[in-house]
Amino acid sequence: MKNKLFIGLLLIALTIAFTGVINADNGYTFTLSEGANKTDDSEYWYMKLSAPKISGMADENEQAGLNQYFLDYLDWVAEGYEEDKAYFLENYEGDEMPRFGYEYSYDTVTDSADFFAFKTSLFYAAGSSMTVNEYWTLDKHSGKQAELSDFADEWRLTEIRNMIMDAMKLENENGAGFWVEDEENFITSFSFAEEYHHWYINEAGNLVFTFDKYEIAPGAMGESCFEITGDKAVLVKDGKYSFDLYAGDNFSVEEKNWFINVTVPVVGGLADKAEEEEMNKHFAETAESVKSDFEKDVEFAQKSIAEGNDPHFGYEYNYEIMTDSDDYFAFKTSKFFVAASSSTSNEFWTLDKNTGKLLQWQDVVPESAEKSIHNKILAEMIKVNASGQGMYYTNDNSLQAALTNVPGYHHWYLNEDGQLVIVFDKYEVAVGAMGNPEFVIDLASL
Repeated sequence: MKNKLFIGLLLIALTIAFTGVINADNGYTFTLSEGANKTDDSEYWYMKLSAPKISGMADENEQAGLNQYFLDYLDWVAEGYEEDKAYFLENYEGDEMPRFGYEYSYDTVTDSADFFAFKTSLFYAAGSSMTVNEYWTLDKHSGKQAELSDFADEWRLTEIRNMIMDAMKLENENGAGFWVEDEENFITSFSFAEEYHHWYINEAGNLVFTFDKYEIAPGAMGESCFEITGDKAVLVKDGKYSFDLYAGDNFSVEEKNWFINVTVPVVGGLADKAEEEEMNKHFAETAESVKSDFEKDVEFAQKSIAEGNDPHFGYEYNYEIMTDSDDYFAFKTSKFFVAASSSTSNEFWTLDKNTGKLLQWQDVVPESAEKSIHNKILAEMIKVNASGQGMYYTNDNSLQAALTNVPGYHHWYLNEDGQLVIVFDKYEVAVGAMGNPEFVIDLASL
């Protein structure tokens, strides 16, 4: 009863404050635009940073401070990116070079009669991916940045925290994976909601509390947002799947004449758990085969050394995220071998965020379009060869044989723009100096 009375009084108070005193048409209008940007794109890594700039606030000093925060954050991310580049350039070379990317962006989440809210997102992708969001709510009546205390005192926040915990437990009954056993961790995360800007007011005028990936649940669940509606918290779902990719078992040996570095990827979040288990089984078996080949070579090399020879070789098996867009999540697994020369063999996997499934070649490419793909690639190979920049095998039968392997060998994926990317192994369609050639196909053009 006390809870319902509090809510009723709160709604009345908000109604008086927001509709009885000031007409929304006479309130403040905010504009969100780009304040600065920094970009970099190279063979191994990329940076796409765009800092927001807010205008229209009542207090110019408050507005300047907020915009300076975004600029400082952009500079901090760029500095981290440059430090990573310098470290990797110093410690790695060639095919061993790690891949990674940084993104910083912004987006409007609320633009109602009473509030304007936006978020900033820092996205990082390497072996796995991570997104950190911050939310900012501006009051159109006061022209100021809203504070959490404007909507809930300490007693109410404790009630909301309990509501969210109850909502998490209910979601777990339906198959979710919130870490409800670790209540201490959740309480700590919730207590930082204001400091981390993990809340905002939505279009309905309700409080929404947010938790970053890995904060209160496995990474496959992505960001978790809870809307406070009356006396309960409701998990806000965008209707899309969020996939998780992380390092499982690893095996590493570093000797004078040979080395091996194996990291087994583990994927989670698929709609079909049997399909998910089959993928993870494949990764584990592939890693085991790489390890087995290494051990056989070591045994043979030890005999060669005893006979006066000096063999050197190395093996690697790892993974890398290629795409993490609104609709697709794609990654690759790579087997690398080096002795007198080197060879890299890749497999690519594209997951559909709308269905939660692993995409198959026939889901993406109609059979009638395969000839067109063949012709586009052949034309590009001939063009590059003619320019003196390529050493492709332009024998038509050779290309056709390689394209036949593309679906079964997982030599394709969908990029951030939804385009089809076909990647051939070293020596498959060109001399070894060409590495692993790739061709981007606009599906709309087929």
